[in-house]
Amino acid sequence: MLDNERAPVRGVDRARAAAAGRAERVRALAPAEAAWVALVPCALVALGAILLLGPPLGHLLVRPHGDALWPPGWWEARGQPEPVKQGRFALAVLAPLLPIAAVAANARRPLQMRPATIRAVVYASQVALLAFVAIALLAQRNVIDGGRVLEPVFSVGMLMLAAGVVVAAVTALRSDRVRSVIGRVARERLGTRLACGAIATAFASVWLLEALETDGLVEQRGLMTWTLNDVFAVLNGHDSLVDYHAIYAKLLPYPTALVLLAFGTTGFVYTLFMTVLSVLALLAVYAVLRRVARSSLYALLLFAPFVALSDWRHTMIMAEMWPTRYGGAFLLAWLTARQLDDRRPRHAFWLFLVAGLVLINDLEFGIAALLASVAALLCARRPRSVRAAAPLLAALAGGMAAALAATSVLTLARAGSLPHLGLLLEWPRVFTDLGWFSLPMPAIGLHLAIYATLAGALVVAAVRVARRADDVLLTSMLAWAGVFGLVAAGYYAGRSDESKLAAMFAAWAFALALLTILCVRALSARRWRAPTVPELLVLFGFGLAVSLLGQLVSPRLLIDRLTAPVPPLQYRPAAEQFIARHVVRGQQVAILVPEGFRLAYDLGIDDVAPYPNANAIVTWRQLQTLIDVLARRRVRELFVPIPGARVLEEIEMAPQQLQRLVSAGYAIGDSSEGIVELHRTAR
Repeated sequence: MLDNERAPVRGVDRARAAAAGRAERVRALAPAEAAWVALVPCALVALGAILLLGPPLGHLLVRPHGDALWPPGWWEARGQPEPVKQGRFALAVLAPLLPIAAVAANARRPLQMRPATIRAVVYASQVALLAFVAIALLAQRNVIDGGRVLEPVFSVGMLMLAAGVVVAAVTALRSDRVRSVIGRVARERLGTRLACGAIATAFASVWLLEALETDGLVEQRGLMTWTLNDVFAVLNGHDSLVDYHAIYAKLLPYPTALVLLAFGTTGFVYTLFMTVLSVLALLAVYAVLRRVARSSLYALLLFAPFVALSDWRHTMIMAEMWPTRYGGAFLLAWLTARQLDDRRPRHAFWLFLVAGLVLINDLEFGIAALLASVAALLCARRPRSVRAAAPLLAALAGGMAAALAATSVLTLARAGSLPHLGLLLEWPRVFTDLGWFSLPMPAIGLHLAIYATLAGALVVAAVRVARRADDVLLTSMLAWAGVFGLVAAGYYAGRSDESKLAAMFAAWAFALALLTILCVRALSARRWRAPTVPELLVLFGFGLAVSLLGQLVSPRLLIDRLTAPVPPLQYRPAAEQFIARHVVRGQQVAILVPEGFRLAYDLGIDDVAPYPNANAIVTWRQLQTLIDVLARRRVRELFVPIPGARVLEEIEMAPQQLQRLVSAGYAIGDSSEGIVELHRTAR
């Protein structure tokens, strides 16, 4: 009787034991595990989409719209549209959304797997990532510039130094005593904060001394003839969104012109102001790192390698270019971090007002920074419905509208016209739709390691959102770095050469610095035991940045360069004398030679050329725009480079362009210093 009563109980116990055994055999994936499990399948799906869907998408997006590079065969108008590359790049930018979607789906309905299977799949994915990065580093030479195979970015010595930095750091920080000493030194105090801020400022300033130029040195730098010309176009009364087609910054020339008016219209004043802006942009990054790391000393230790990696191939010595690309972007990163830290300005309207101005100033990097700031705010304040998102959308729309209104007021006051927003798209269209100076992107190269870092930062942010990590600021800034870098990489996709790759290093360095903070915190929590493959990869990347600190040039040498005697100016005085012989003060002319607007400003004449020089007229439509302006303004004198004779070894005009101007009613006159004078014939 008792045995019969116990039989059902034993059956229930066995069922419960079996259920418990099954529960031990499977468990739900954590958000980070879900990302690793999804990595390889998502990568394969993305690769298939890039290969198969990239070409039709590219042909849909890239359309010449009836224009073409002209004249054919001219070295300055070379290139061709690359719709396949552009389509594949667009899909590559979107590819990180696949693992992010997998993480979000797992958060709603966790996937169940055996613990041993989870460990095996995660480890296999990490090894695959390691192999991917290793191949990218081994293929550093796979960067082609005009048929020339470039030197590797990181030498064997640098790779060994980076590995040594990782080994030394992991070994030393396993000591409780070392960690205790570092913790005491890094404790945030007012004195520490002031000292680290001063050191960061001094370090950035010394690093950028090489960007300073005197007028004698300006003639030796061709790029300066473009950007400095933009400022003198403003001083001549022209506007980059009305009657002047600036290639680079659209708004930055206005405050720069005021500085030149106040302190002197010289190359030294110009490069000094640009250098100050670069230092401020770098200090904005330091301020972000200080907020995220919660320590001025840790921020300083991250900041110095960030500067070194950002300045690979000395990209920051192009003082006029770095503030245009990164100045506004890193200003937005700083403002975003302050808002997430509940500091002023607290309303998102002001953030988006600045974002709108940054976007108008430089479309490619500006739109990347805007999207990055939106992503960061969404990570911190996830709206549960469209209604909940309404305040953010209102702030975005209001800020963009206010930026456009401010720009409109500026152009109305100066030119009596609203801004022609189509001019924002002119040069992106020439580079993308027409493929101006296009180069194929290598299938394998260092750019893939950069891509992995940026995509990784974005996926890590998604994982932290899914598991509701405490440090919202770090999560949001990781999202900012990932989105900004991936979208801004369109600059490299447009022309995949060394200089464009170098321009991406600041975005890469910023993402690496934030990931380093994350890895150091995780390792510190484990007393620097058992570092994972991803953590070692991040620390190795940081070590590579450390290896570039040797780029710093002696300040004494840089100062001596500025104070050493230089040959007297040759081009500008000779060009001024030649032009002065054919014009009278106040006359309307068109000057398409280097520093044309500066020559016009010094001579007191009105240069009405819509482009900075002849090299900026690379399509039939642009040449027709020039001819229409000449006719409308009744320009009688035109100064252009002699075809075949490069002025300052850079600027020239194609014979077909000169012939087209002759057909438009101009006769060839006097010539000197590589410049030919054209005058309108009576008709």
